[in-house]
Amino acid sequence: MDIIALDVRLDGFDNPIGNLVRDEAGALAFAYSSTYLETPDAIPLSLSLPLEEEAYEDNDARPFFDNLLQERDGPLQKVLDREGLARSDVAGLLFYLGRDCPGALSVLPLGSPAAKVPGNFKTDYRRLDEAQLIKIVHSLHRRQRLPDETEDPSPLAGVQSKIALTILPDGTFAEPLPGSGAPTTHIVKVPDRAHPNDPDLELEALRLSATLGFETAEATVRDFEGVSALIIRRFDRSLDQDNRVIRIHQEDFAQALGLPPSLKYERNGTVDRRFDAEAINSVLNATNDPAAEKQTFIAATLFDLMTGNVDAHAKNFALLYEPGGGVRVAPRYDLMPTRLDPDLTDLLPYAIGEATKLTEITEEDFSVFLRALGIVSERAQRRLRLGLTGQVSGSLIGELRRMDRSGMKRFADLIGHNIDELLTAFGLPVPDQIRERDAYLDRGGGWLLGS
Repeated sequence: MDIIALDVRLDGFDNPIGNLVRDEAGALAFAYSSTYLETPDAIPLSLSLPLEEEAYEDNDARPFFDNLLQERDGPLQKVLDREGLARSDVAGLLFYLGRDCPGALSVLPLGSPAAKVPGNFKTDYRRLDEAQLIKIVHSLHRRQRLPDETEDPSPLAGVQSKIALTILPDGTFAEPLPGSGAPTTHIVKVPDRAHPNDPDLELEALRLSATLGFETAEATVRDFEGVSALIIRRFDRSLDQDNRVIRIHQEDFAQALGLPPSLKYERNGTVDRRFDAEAINSVLNATNDPAAEKQTFIAATLFDLMTGNVDAHAKNFALLYEPGGGVRVAPRYDLMPTRLDPDLTDLLPYAIGEATKLTEITEEDFSVFLRALGIVSERAQRRLRLGLTGQVSGSLIGELRRMDRSGMKRFADLIGHNIDELLTAFGLPVPDQIRERDAYLDRGGGWLLGS
């Protein structure tokens, strides 16, 4: 196996910030450049790769860079087949795919010019007409290849069909000109034929999240000749003083923890290497305001439990790196009431104490969860358990009638059932608005329909 040396670039910096190297045995190493380390506004690639002079060896470097590759097999498989590479050859794959890494990062053959630069709305994008948009959306809906004339400049992680595009100031859709390196501004998520209502369900979950006060990705649903798609504004984009689109460096919690994509659920990890409450606590402790971030995360956990989102895994939480080195948790995104789909698991993405399902949670489990997040005072635990649970459930209850009227009754019934489950587990009274609902998920997971 030959040695491969790659430049690692971060949008906003003129020169490579470091190098990724694969040796003859296939092991990876990453090192920041000395010039970058001396830059006053240097930021780390990851919490798992702090700014240090020493090189990071394979065990530290591999998880972060592996997370830059897509989870969908299709695009990867083309390179694997064409180049005869193994899936474990992260550097070899990034040699061909690294210019299109998600976010502000790119990994390029040594000496290559920057692949990602700010985008000028007037010169760096080409408009897409309605016919082109419809063709793209319908291709994604049918899980077919994109139209030949369509470039996807930012292959996205995850298993859903999606494409990154730009919305220009006048509201029209566009894509970056080939080779421009300009950022996209929005993600278009398209359901498959078996899940046509997913965009509306995810939009409702995002709307509930924003209504309850969580910083949440902005989204809307649009119909493209019979196929609905969710259009999400990217939270890792901004405008500079010249009104150019720029990228903001971000990483998901898997990268921050040095976990490969295969360990994004706690149940897939090991005792010392997994996405659990203690690991989450270590990430939140590295943010600008750990106390506030922890309270928000606990509230978000309660929100997910009540709304039936059991897919809040390590790649569905992210950190944003602000200019000057500040780190904060990104807005909420990828929210879906997965418990409405009987084909999906009811296992939680991370355990609450010893509980791996909503139906198993007890007061003691929640206390164990809070202690793992650094909340050791019994008084503080009680305040969070009673106060936050009451606050989140009360706010959601206030939305149920609106959901009933807007075609979301099945989702509202799921929320009602889950609130009942959690309040009962915590020894809290169940409000009449919940008891009076005429449909619930029974405690075994099946629907019970009232008369």
